[in-house]
Amino acid sequence: MEILRNPHYDFLGKTKILLAVSVTLIVGGLAYIATHGVKYGVEFSGGTQLVMRFQSRPDQDRVRAAVDKTTSGATIQTYDDPQKNQILVRLPHTAAAETDLSAGAQSVLQSLKATYGENPVLESSTEVVGPIVGAELRRKAIQITIFGLIFQLVYIAFRFGGAMWGTAATIAVFHDVLITLGLIVLFHYEITLNVIAALLTLVGYSQNDTIVIFDRVRENLKQRRKEPLAKVINDSVNQTLSRTIISSGTTFLTVLALLLFGGEVLRGFAFTMVIGIIVGTYSTIYIASPIVVWWDGFRKKQRPPAARAAL
Repeated sequence: MEILRNPHYDFLGKTKILLAVSVTLIVGGLAYIATHGVKYGVEFSGGTQLVMRFQSRPDQDRVRAAVDKTTSGATIQTYDDPQKNQILVRLPHTAAAETDLSAGAQSVLQSLKATYGENPVLESSTEVVGPIVGAELRRKAIQITIFGLIFQLVYIAFRFGGAMWGTAATIAVFHDVLITLGLIVLFHYEITLNVIAALLTLVGYSQNDTIVIFDRVRENLKQRRKEPLAKVINDSVNQTLSRTIISSGTTFLTVLALLLFGGEVLRGFAFTMVIGIIVGTYSTIYIASPIVVWWDGFRKKQRPPAARAAL
């Protein structure tokens, strides 16, 4: 199925402009993270997360007053659709929680019952994670991401017969992860296990898109060895453009539906995937492909004049 018939867009001609956009997004995201920090979910930060559904719409100030009587430093916010009358309370880790994991949640519920009894809590769910477990999960999440990138670099380098291809694809994935992470923090989403799963999915998805284009480049190079590599890559991107639009578009619509209708639990995952699909498709064309062209040009310049004349 072809959406576009014989497209001839000059993708690589816009590389410098879009590279400047990428650098701006990455630097801006890292600066925002450095100044505002990263919000970790309870899985990584440790503590107690309590989700409560009230009989009617709760007054956050009344809830905060009740929680402050039991624990200081708690985070209180509306959870999911306001019409559902739900409040999320995140309690920091305390020494009491080490002996009784449910102590913090029980204290909050008792305080609410005593001071805000006219609007009772109908349902509640509690999630408790100790600081040691949270730190271990954070460390393993970083390790998994790094190992995944290393293995994919080795695989692509082996498959395409050179470090040039694997390095280009890996740099593109780093680009995707950094931009996506910056936007996650900017839009105040927490880093949870769901978000880590989405980032790892993004790594695989971006690499797959890159491999499809690199495969077409390799096929074209067999018949067009005398043509400039930049032209071969640009033509290969155009030849696979319909496939890219169909695969990326259908996946994008799916995760967009999750973002809009999937509820609070899946919102961080869906947001990460929505941004990741856009950035991952973009980076294959405007990051990975130009790096291959630049690397190839640099390598040719390093050859002796006689070898370059023979090409």
